[in-house]
Order: sequence, then C-alpha cells, then structure tokens
Amino acid sequence: MDLYNLGEVSWWESQCFYHALAHLGREGLIVCYPSSPYVCLGLHDDLDQEIDREYCEKLRIPIFRRETGGGVVYLDSRQVFFQLVLRRDNPQLPLRRYRYYGKFLQPAICVYRQYGVPAEIKAPADIAAAGRKCSGNACGDVGDCVAYVGNILLDFDYAIMSNILKVPYPQFREHLYQAMQANMTTLNDWVNYSVSYDDLSSTLIDEFKMQWGELNPRMPDQELIDKSSEIYQRFTAEEWLGMPGRRYPDRKIKIAEGVVLMERKGQVGTVLDLLATNGRKINAL
Repeated sequence: MDLYNLGEVSWWESQCFYHALAHLGREGLIVCYPSSPYVCLGLHDDLDQEIDREYCEKLRIPIFRRETGGGVVYLDSRQVFFQLVLRRDNPQLPLRRYRYYGKFLQPAICVYRQYGVPAEIKAPADIAAAGRKCSGNACGDVGDCVAYVGNILLDFDYAIMSNILKVPYPQFREHLYQAMQANMTTLNDWVNYSVSYDDLSSTLIDEFKMQWGELNPRMPDQELIDKSSEIYQRFTAEEWLGMPGRRYPDRKIKIAEGVVLMERKGQVGTVLDLLATNGRKINAL
C-alpha cells in the first residue's frame, strides 16, 4: 500500500489527490490537512438548499463537491484527514461497503484513545466520545475504486459552520449552534496541550500499518498532480456544484449519527425539534 503523508496542502489538493488516485485506479493512503478553510458538499447534497453562498463569498470560503457521500462539512487546518483508496476488486472490501467502516475507523479510534479520548464507533460512520461526535466519515465509488475518507478533529468552529448552512430563520441558526456544541467534541476538549500534526500523523500511520503491514512512502508524481488539477477544475465548476441534489420539504440538518435538527410545519405553526433519526424527540427547543 502506498502512503502519501503530505502534511499541509492547499484546500483543493486535500480533496483532489484522493479523487485522482481513485480515477487512476491506484490504491493508497493519504494523510494531510488543508492550509485554508473550505466547504465540502456530499455527492447527493443540494447546494441551493444547504449553503448560504452569500456568507461564503463574503468570507471567501470556497466550495467543493466530492464524489463520496455524507453531508456538508466545514474543513480547515484544525482537522487531520485520512483517506484510503482501494480498488473495487480488493478482497478486503465486503460486498456491503458500509461494513468496512468498522475496520477503516479503527486506526483513528486508537489514536483518540492514546490521547485519553474514550472514542468508539457509532454505526455506521461516526466516531463518538461520551456520546458526542468527534469524527465524520464517508465513502463512495470513485472511478474503479472505493474511497473512504475521515478526519480527526483537533478543534472546530461551530459559529462559522452554523452560518455557512442555510437556515429558514435566525432562531433555527441559534439552535443549530447549540445543538452542534452539545453533540460534538474535539481533541482540544480532552487534552490541555497542543497536539502537533507530526505526532498525530505518525501515530495514525502506525495504526494503519497494523492493518496493512508496511506502507510505501511516496510523494505525488506528475500523473497524480495533473489528474488532481483536472479534477479541481471539474469539481469546482458551477454545473457540478449546482447539480440537483436531495431536497426536503422541511429544513433538516444532520448534527451527528442519529441526531438531526428539524423544522416541522403543521396546522398550528412551525415546530423546531432536535430529534433522533428514528423520529424520537431528544429535546424540545
């Protein structure tokens, strides 16, 4: 397995390198972090329903739509990414792809635990600590490969995220901010010292070696660089960003696995609830 321990890369390279590997049919593990913030849509998200583009333009926050699933995420240099690309015929991949999360997320879970965070998988695709999300993850078929992507949250800007997402009225935004704080956690919440990228990436890579054996360190070659540039142009074009996605009659935002903030319109007016995804009310807002 090839290893690309890239450290700091541009915001778009943090997405395009793993896409490029997959489209080239090359397997590999990428560990990196973006030099500047951006917003990343999931493959099936609807840009107009999800994102306050005026706010993003005001703060000069670029937008990217990836080919993997999951929802809208705000990404910046306080997150370390781990991205695994496997060919679809790799014998380690189960027929039901979501079943691979249990293995894919183990290295990150072990890293969190080494820093004293009681991390565990929250099926199917979150890592949680004390019931609060600390890592969001996704996968998808890309070219002839499958890409699994995840992150370790050193810190998170709840205020910016609550402003990036489009909401129907100010009260919704206030409760979105509160709901994220109540249902998410970061490494900084658990340690009282600064964790460096070098220490974090080294520990993470060691854990991946436990799964895959010796990893072959590489840097991006020209083929990979050229393909990444091509993908950047294509995946930031308006026709790709603005393609129709899933739309809901009432505004619904997923906070974590099993938790959504939802506006529900009825005969007596609009109700804003924090719900479990099975419809059970968690808290009246």
